[in-house]
Amino acid sequence: MACQSWDYITLSSQKSDGYLMDYTEKIVDHPVLKREVLCYWQMKGYIDTLEGIQSRYLPKGQNLLVFNYGDPIERSSIQEVSYLDTNLLILPAIATCRMVKQKGQIDLFGISFIADGLYKQLHLPISKIGRGSSLGIRKYQELFIQLKGKKFWEKSALAESFMLENSDQKKSSIPFQKAIDIIHEKYGVISINDLARLAHVSERQLQRLFKIRMGISPKNYCKIIRVNNYLDHVMQNDHPVDWMDLVTQYGYHDQPHLINELKSISRISPQKLLKYRDTLYHRYTKG
Repeated sequence: MACQSWDYITLSSQKSDGYLMDYTEKIVDHPVLKREVLCYWQMKGYIDTLEGIQSRYLPKGQNLLVFNYGDPIERSSIQEVSYLDTNLLILPAIATCRMVKQKGQIDLFGISFIADGLYKQLHLPISKIGRGSSLGIRKYQELFIQLKGKKFWEKSALAESFMLENSDQKKSSIPFQKAIDIIHEKYGVISINDLARLAHVSERQLQRLFKIRMGISPKNYCKIIRVNNYLDHVMQNDHPVDWMDLVTQYGYHDQPHLINELKSISRISPQKLLKYRDTLYHRYTKG
């Protein structure tokens, strides 16, 4: 999904098994924030089944700040979730997919952070969130109140102002940002040794930078970017998948190696994943 400037897109999906969902997204293009925040998004709808809907959350290498104005999300769904408040939660970058159970009224507004964007907002290492560290959340509670009842474009504008006011640019790290840029330039196809060398830090320093600023290792981040790149290729291509072409393009030893890595991220076979080629949500696929 992509949109430009202050334009945004809304996609709707009506299913026969008891739910109606709208998804709206705005890609951030502010010159300061676009390296820290990917997009603002909103998911609204209703799931009227007693059991609810199990959704598959695929890793994107992002940290999410979510404002929940609907019914509670089951806390046991994703163990890594940190609750700043009853209706404020953080889903940190994860290395493999997680299942999310939702039912009732769905009304979520979220901010998807990339690189160390969330770290610059919270002024706290991502690895320490939810581990007893004190975290001043009053400003987020105030933002929650400000956003309540607003239209999506109003929420996006308020969130953008909030991000600009709270982002601590003094916490930027040149080696970390260089490593992020290199990973994306290489589509995740690079060894950690080479990555550290090109970023002019030791492997140990690189590991520490990623743990503090993103909450995952550089190796896992490379794998996530690599898998998402060829996953996008597969999902957007109307022609049959040439797995051997992907093996060559992404530097794998053989086809089983590629398929096993994809399954380690998505926890689903490539054949089953292809059934979701036309699924509305990139992050949420029922299964």
